[in-house]
Amino acid sequence: MIRLLSENDRVEVLEYLYKDKNFNIFFIGDIENFGMNTDFQRVYGEYSDENILLSVFLRYRENAVYYADKPRFNQEYLNIFERDPFEYLSGKKDLMDLIRPFIKGYNEKHMYFCYCDSFNYKETDVSDVKVLSTKEEASKVFSLLETIKEFEYTKKDREGYVERKAENDKMGVTLFIERDGLVVSSVATTAETTKNAMVVAVATHKDYRNQGFASKLMMKLMDIYFNEKNKDLCLFYDNPDAGKIYHRLGFKTIGEWNMFSKK
Repeated sequence: MIRLLSENDRVEVLEYLYKDKNFNIFFIGDIENFGMNTDFQRVYGEYSDENILLSVFLRYRENAVYYADKPRFNQEYLNIFERDPFEYLSGKKDLMDLIRPFIKGYNEKHMYFCYCDSFNYKETDVSDVKVLSTKEEASKVFSLLETIKEFEYTKKDREGYVERKAENDKMGVTLFIERDGLVVSSVATTAETTKNAMVVAVATHKDYRNQGFASKLMMKLMDIYFNEKNKDLCLFYDNPDAGKIYHRLGFKTIGEWNMFSKK
């Protein structure tokens, strides 16, 4: 049986998800920050005849995430996919492999999943790294992200991005570096939980690459999370060169992650 979950199910669901806290960071962050049922978020759960939780599916705005602690996919979820459509669906590779035959009209992206709880510190001048705090700064960061083709920010809502970044910092932080009034490099976290956060949108403008900006931002970000917040960090990468940078900083690859994005 699959049903829409409510706040009454919160404790049980979080206990289930925290068994794999890194891979379930999106689930946990969204539930801890926004609850089980809002106008932009819904959580569904699959139960056995003995009322044991077997899998969970979350819809957050245009995004969806699926998780099961064992390789399984109940095709009854397809009815929910139709009723509650999404632009993006992601999850552990072995689970997305089970869903792939039923997903039509989506591109697939394969990524590696990394985790870190300490870093190989190198003395670095981070005095030019800024923490995003205003709508104007958020708009400048969005302008940078629009230039990164694989991020597909040209398809996203600038106004919505600016509002969420400037007014809601409980899901993460955004760091950036400016040159001549333009944001030339940035990094952010999202899905922040009581234990960890996800690193996203590591970006540098093409005219300012190979100057160490991304490494500098990552060092500052890791310092904030490890030394101030006492939380771990997770991230994805699909670029081998980027992977080398993260590994040098102390990240370890712990698995694979796939995302389907609507064509």
